[in-house]
Amino acid sequence: MSDNNHYNDNLHQVRFHGKGGEYFAIWLVNALLTIITLGIYSAWATVRRRRYFLGNTEINGDRFDYHAKPIQILKGRLLVIGGIIVFYILAAILPQLALLIALAFLALLPWVVIRSWRYNAIMTSFRGVRFNYHCKVGRAYWTMYLCPILLMLALYIPITAVVLIAVQMASISAILISVIIVVVALVPGVAAVQGIISAMTHDLYINNHFFGNTAFRAELKKSTFIKYSLLAIVLFLPFLIVAFWLMGSFFTTMYQMVAMGAMSDDMAGAMLLSNLFSFLMAFVVLIVGALVVASYQVVAVRNYVLNQTHIGERVKLRSSMKTASYLGLLFSNALIVVFSLGLATPVAHVRAARYMAERTAVVGDLSLPDINAHHDAANTAVAEEVAQAFDLGIGM
Repeated sequence: MSDNNHYNDNLHQVRFHGKGGEYFAIWLVNALLTIITLGIYSAWATVRRRRYFLGNTEINGDRFDYHAKPIQILKGRLLVIGGIIVFYILAAILPQLALLIALAFLALLPWVVIRSWRYNAIMTSFRGVRFNYHCKVGRAYWTMYLCPILLMLALYIPITAVVLIAVQMASISAILISVIIVVVALVPGVAAVQGIISAMTHDLYINNHFFGNTAFRAELKKSTFIKYSLLAIVLFLPFLIVAFWLMGSFFTTMYQMVAMGAMSDDMAGAMLLSNLFSFLMAFVVLIVGALVVASYQVVAVRNYVLNQTHIGERVKLRSSMKTASYLGLLFSNALIVVFSLGLATPVAHVRAARYMAERTAVVGDLSLPDINAHHDAANTAVAEEVAQAFDLGIGM
């Protein structure tokens, strides 16, 4: 059965109407009042910021809304801050008890993340219908903890065994062969582990979201995520080679001097100083390479995930980001923020939101005849504040 039986050809472009100067006024007031109130106003600042960005995001003439109450966020934030203070006091008085609390917190992280996603979903609405998120806690623990641990063990135990065998053989040829085996195994192995974890995490996020009572669904293939991870590693290799080439003469000279026993602290310092420019250039090359790779992965994954995402039987999402334009946005935003000494941060945020909106669309019947509102409540914002405090979780 083709998609034409379910979806019409109506393409609804997402639009963002926010302006840098307009948001700068909100950002400045938020910052000043947060400072004056010693952080208390930060809860109201969070709500104002989210309402501004969601309220300026339009699809087919309708805009999103954010319903969180600042007092809810403030209560959650105060509880989180109080917990952190108690933890540091216990760490100074009873280090063993503090360690147990830290381990308990780590054990609760998957629950915290999915509760945060649920809170943000229920607080967001479109056309008066709120989003929702339902996920079994056991599935969250499998995705975030158990499966990644098993994958890492499956990758590194054989590699460690190969290295130990080579060392026990005490043979130069065996060590060289083991190094080649490790390098050859690590590239696809790391790509496979990263890709599988990314696929499972996005599946956990997308396929448990709802718009009203209508489920989001996306058929995400692990092989596609592995391909993106492998291409990212391959893309980084030229930058790595150039960086090693820039530092090659230093390491070669250093090795020769050490082999001849002619190396001293003064000579090492002089060599470092004479190669300082090469080290700086190598560092710049690695940073640029990391940004290029990160941009490629963000674009590739976002396009794939959104293009696979459907809402019910009548609506699907579209993403058309490009690596070059996204990378240009990152560089230009970084320059704007740096040269304005941070004052143009709101402009960078608005530019990023507009870019994302312009490359996102919704296809299908937005009359949404099959959508029914739900009546679930999000309860408290504690999990959301914990997730924010420790920068946990992912968003789409």
